[in-house]
Amino acid sequence: MNEQQFTREIRAALDEASGRLPFRVVHRLEQARLAALSRQRTGTVRVVASARQVALAGAGGPSQESQSPWRRVLVTLLPVLALIAGLMAISVWNDTETADEIAEIDSAMLTDEVPLTAYTDRGFGVFLKNSREP
Repeated sequence: MNEQQFTREIRAALDEASGRLPFRVVHRLEQARLAALSRQRTGTVRVVASARQVALAGAGGPSQESQSPWRRVLVTLLPVLALIAGLMAISVWNDTETADEIAEIDSAMLTDEVPLTAYTDRGFGVFLKNSREP
């Protein structure tokens, strides 16, 4: 399938789907198209626009220019702060898990029948290795 055929199929699917749109959506799209055409005639069309600006303009929401600078800073920093908080939570959880594992090993050593000095003996590691093998 070549590119032109693919484009025709997409156009046909969009034309078919546009017939089923609610009247409100069709009316908003028509108003947006008329506004775009009037801006094009006056020559004030901005060539570069982000996807968010296009979506907000079509939805009737505030554009990027009408937002306060503090809101833009907050919207930018909020995901970064959420990421930092998540990483800190993971670090605390990891430290807690490690501390629990160490405490379990310590309690096993203290309740074991083997004296603590046996763990420092060089031959004890060899003894453990040989005792595990059948």
